[in-house]
Amino acid sequence: MLKVMLIDDDVPMLKVLQQMIEWDSLQLHIVGSTYSSAKALHLFQETWPDIVITDIGLPQKNGIELVEAFRLMKPDTRVIFLTCHEDFHYAQQAVKLNADDYLLKDQLTEEQLEQSLRKSIRLLQSKGTPLDRKTSNYNSDLFKQGLIQRVLDGVHPEATREYAAGLGISWEYPWFMMGIVHLHYSTYEQLYVQGNVSLISYAIYNIAVELAASYEGITPFMEQDHLIVLYNYRLNLAGNAYSHVQKYLKELRSRTEQFLKLQLTIAAVTDKMGLANIGSCYHHMIRNKQGFYESGDFTVTDMQQLLQYMFLPFPQGALDGYKSDLERAVLSNDTHSIHELAASIGHLAKEKRFEPIDFVQEVIILLRGMDMMFSGRKSDETRYSYLTSARTLDDVMELVERQLAYVAQHKQKGAAAAIQEPKLQLIQQFIDQHLADNITSIDMARYLYLNSSYFSRYFKRLTGVNFTDYVHQYKMGIAAKMMKSSGQTMESLAMGLGYSDRTYFSKVFKKYIGMTPSEYKMKYAVSKYVR
Repeated sequence: MLKVMLIDDDVPMLKVLQQMIEWDSLQLHIVGSTYSSAKALHLFQETWPDIVITDIGLPQKNGIELVEAFRLMKPDTRVIFLTCHEDFHYAQQAVKLNADDYLLKDQLTEEQLEQSLRKSIRLLQSKGTPLDRKTSNYNSDLFKQGLIQRVLDGVHPEATREYAAGLGISWEYPWFMMGIVHLHYSTYEQLYVQGNVSLISYAIYNIAVELAASYEGITPFMEQDHLIVLYNYRLNLAGNAYSHVQKYLKELRSRTEQFLKLQLTIAAVTDKMGLANIGSCYHHMIRNKQGFYESGDFTVTDMQQLLQYMFLPFPQGALDGYKSDLERAVLSNDTHSIHELAASIGHLAKEKRFEPIDFVQEVIILLRGMDMMFSGRKSDETRYSYLTSARTLDDVMELVERQLAYVAQHKQKGAAAAIQEPKLQLIQQFIDQHLADNITSIDMARYLYLNSSYFSRYFKRLTGVNFTDYVHQYKMGIAAKMMKSSGQTMESLAMGLGYSDRTYFSKVFKKYIGMTPSEYKMKYAVSKYVR
């Protein structure tokens, strides 16, 4: 018997559906019903129904969104939509999802429901399933996304192979190789705007799909802003398998350069992998930016070596020694020195093999400091976004050098004084905006996009006091003025300045003003009375 699931936030309607027809006579069995879209997702995974009858107007996820999620998990699920609304927009979406029918609840009859169900049964039983030639390009991409998600999530291999077969993808052999393809952002930013990253990535995916038609066993997938290429092969062809996938990736790079003028960053795993191991390998490589320090493409020939591929923690302040030289180079627009300093930073990172994510973050902090010191205006976030996304040291350092050159060319007039003059106005604004908070030098450094230890030394050099003392002194000055002009209670005043404990507030007040708040108020009251 075929399995049916019912979804409607109107509980009485669920009972009506269950009682409206003789389900057994159609060889149908209701395996579950629910009023909640959240519960429906769990119920679907538990029962794997063949047919879903669902209301569209559900809270949280509507019926359209719910069916899209179902189709990712099981693309051959047949769907019948119910609604109270004669809304053509919904009908269009239902057709787009290849729904079997679209029925109005207030006009629903036993005959209509049976007719719709028989249509679903017929489509399920026929060889020309919706995953065959009737599937639209939209649904095909949607289902492929569901397939790669299953692979990455580690869904049982047999179920995943069955899913793939339904899409016309034959994974009959036990072993896989994988390629991960990213944009080279320093070439991308010279030709395209940031908002087109997804569009250009999809264009590369289309090139990859067209090319794969000539390469047996290779299937490309789109995953966010990059591609995943899987190659399914037999072990007795392993000698040719490596050259087969390498040839494909090489041709993909060549076509991308030819048609889009872009370079690609490619990491490949050519050691044999079972379907169940692909997800963990992929996540490990993406999370740790494996191959970051390699010149050219990164190829993993042994999975055990990949797991032993280690980086060192980035030591705090490791880039501080470059700051003064970079300031002088930017100030004088010395492109040669900028190039040499950027190369030196890159060489240090490669030699020490710092954690890529930590290294890039520290580089961004360094660049933001330069940007703020010299530009005098809000920085463009585009290049910082590219830096975060870049997968190789070469790509990162090209972007770094380009950003430093940009700052040097667009520096504000009078920027020479910026090295000696504190940005106290900006710091003061931050303190004024956070008077009720217990702000620290770390908070201030993050706001200024500076390394916290560097900021502390920088601030002490500029003002002669550490940041904590400066904040306390500033707040106590405000407190003293308020005591003269306001009738606020001590507790209210302390809370408003970020001191939740009155005793601590009194202690800080005495340290910076020279007397306790009570003594100060008494002195002010006496002096006022004498006058």
